[in-house]
Amino acid sequence: MQINLTKKEYKILLEVLTIADWVLHAHKDEEDAGSRKYRALEQKIYSLAAKTGAKNLVEYNEEYNMFFATSELEENSDVVYFIEEFENDTFWEELIDRLALRDQIAEEGEDAFAFLSPKERFRRKQPLLEKYQDEFAENGLDNLRLIF
Repeated sequence: MQINLTKKEYKILLEVLTIADWVLHAHKDEEDAGSRKYRALEQKIYSLAAKTGAKNLVEYNEEYNMFFATSELEENSDVVYFIEEFENDTFWEELIDRLALRDQIAEEGEDAFAFLSPKERFRRKQPLLEKYQDEFAENGLDNLRLIF
C-alpha cells in the first residue's frame, strides 16, 4: 500500500499522532505491550519527516532511540488545545459519573444495586447525573469539599 500526502497533510498526520500519543502514554510511567504497535507505526511515520521536508517538526533522540514531535509542531498547531479540551471534558464527565454512581449505590444499597439491569441502573442514575451537571455548571468546584 502507498499513501501520497502533501506536506500539509503530513503535518496534520503528525498532529494527529501527537494527540494519539498523549492519550496512549501521557499518564503512564512505562509503555505497555498493548500500545507498542501504535508506537511502532508512529515511529515509522515520524522517521519520514526529513524526507518530506518536515524535519523541523520531528527530532530524533539518541538517548531513547526514538523520534519525537518538536515543540515547533505543538506550538504551531492546535494540538495542545485539543488535548486540553479532551482532558477538561473527560475530567468533568468522569467526576460527575463517579459521584453519581457513588450516590446511587449508597441510595440503593450494594446488594440491591447488583441486581439492577444496566438499563435500570442508567435510568435511576439520570437524576443524580443531572444534579451534579447542574451544580458543576453553576459553581464549578467551589462547593466541592472532601472529608478527611
